Amino acid sequence: MGRYAAGSSYSGFNIGVTMTKTVKVLIIINVAMFLLVNLISGFPWLSIFGLVPRYVFGKLRVWQLATYLFLHAGLWHLAVNMLMLWFFGPAIEASWGSRRFLSYYFFTGIGAGLCSYLTAFRSGIPVIGASGAIFGILVAYAMMFPDTIVLMFFIFPMKIRHAVLFLAGINLLGALSAPQAGIAYFAHLGGGLFGYLYLKNEWIRRKLSYWRWNPSGIAFLLRQKKARRKEMTEKELDQKVDLILDKVSKYGLDSLSKQERRILELKSKKEKTLTS
Repeated sequence: MGRYAAGSSYSGFNIGVTMTKTVKVLIIINVAMFLLVNLISGFPWLSIFGLVPRYVFGKLRVWQLATYLFLHAGLWHLAVNMLMLWFFGPAIEASWGSRRFLSYYFFTGIGAGLCSYLTAFRSGIPVIGASGAIFGILVAYAMMFPDTIVLMFFIFPMKIRHAVLFLAGINLLGALSAPQAGIAYFAHLGGGLFGYLYLKNEWIRRKLSYWRWNPSGIAFLLRQKKARRKEMTEKELDQKVDLILDKVSKYGLDSLSKQERRILELKSKKEKTLTS
């Protein structure tokens, strides 16, 4: 699918649009991974970093839900995905900012991976490619700039909102009629679905933005976890001290082992620290 600038609802939407930072980094990483995979062809890239449904939770390779986005089956597969990212990504990143854009990219990409897993969780065939996240980008663009004209298949002019619906229909038809065609139809549809849910649901946007990118929120969680651990440790220490004191009252100080004496010393130091 190519672009047709005339009639665009976004004035900066043309071939000469400035490449934004995150889009540029994503393209570089994808191209670098493609070269690396082809240079070191003996390494099991697909089984380790591709999304192999039965491995994701069966072998706890949950990282595959994200890493599969950076592997591609061939030059055409890579080129189409990167062109779509280059055509449509910068306008979204310019509107949202880099952090929100990257968060959305992985949200839709991982969502696409989950949909692919759920529809073929016993499969050992790797799913690779950024198409799910790219479909999420297309959905976002269609909702933000619905009247932009694009060239469907580089030939037919069509509004982006209609083009995305048409592509979704093709993928749904393919998923139902030719599930063994070697195309991850459900990943494409899943990326679009998660993109739609993100854009329509304020709770998802707020939570994803806050916990993924807000350092104070993450720090708050870590402090809570640390406090719970500390509280549990002090409670265990008090229980041990109570048992040791019971032993002293019955058998005297000489009955204590070295470890029990260390526990009493530790408790004494903690109390001195609190009162000083």
